[in-house]
Amino acid sequence: MRDTKLVLVEGLPGSGKTTTARWLVGALAERGARAQLLREDEPDHPLTVGGPLHPGGATTGAALFARYTVEGYVDESLARWASFVGAAGAGGAVRVVEALPWQNAARVLFQMDAPMDRILRYAAAVEDLVAPLRPVLVYLERRDAAATFRSTAAERGAAWTAPTVAIITDSPNARRHGLRGVRGALRWIAMYKEFLDAMRAASRLPTLVLDDGASWDASYAAIRVFLGV
Repeated sequence: MRDTKLVLVEGLPGSGKTTTARWLVGALAERGARAQLLREDEPDHPLTVGGPLHPGGATTGAALFARYTVEGYVDESLARWASFVGAAGAGGAVRVVEALPWQNAARVLFQMDAPMDRILRYAAAVEDLVAPLRPVLVYLERRDAAATFRSTAAERGAAWTAPTVAIITDSPNARRHGLRGVRGALRWIAMYKEFLDAMRAASRLPTLVLDDGASWDASYAAIRVFLGV
């Protein structure tokens, strides 16, 4: 098995991060490895800046954006990552973490309209902090961001779509671009896909990219080879 204590699972909303992370924990357990899943909606998530103010679920980021400056957000996030690494390093489990470090951290900085170079420096600092855990990244590629959003909205219905549109459009970045409603959310998702592409290009993490044309069975087989499970 690959020598790692941290597997990060990333990709666009609706790309299959939760499904993949849950499968990963089971695959690791089958090989006798202790694995712990850290879901993005975990109560009291140790890496979530602002706690209940975090933009996700039914909560827009309005209160978080009002409370935090970019530097304040970065400082708290890096402190949380440092604490997380300390705890993970002391334990024997492999941590499987979904939607981080990009969707639920760097994405918030993007919504805050932080300069791209500042976000990239933040991401590099996170990678430096987690290096003792020998992290790897599993990235679920979805080349057509708008199609992914539409299919997820169709599958999950208004209970997912309405709050997601509100989360996307109620941010400094969306307001600067004049984005409103579903059309605005679709345009923002395309911008976010470009953002994720830039984050991935700058990342130094060993990465497995799962292309959207592959079946789940083929993707899982690729993960087994990548992790040696």
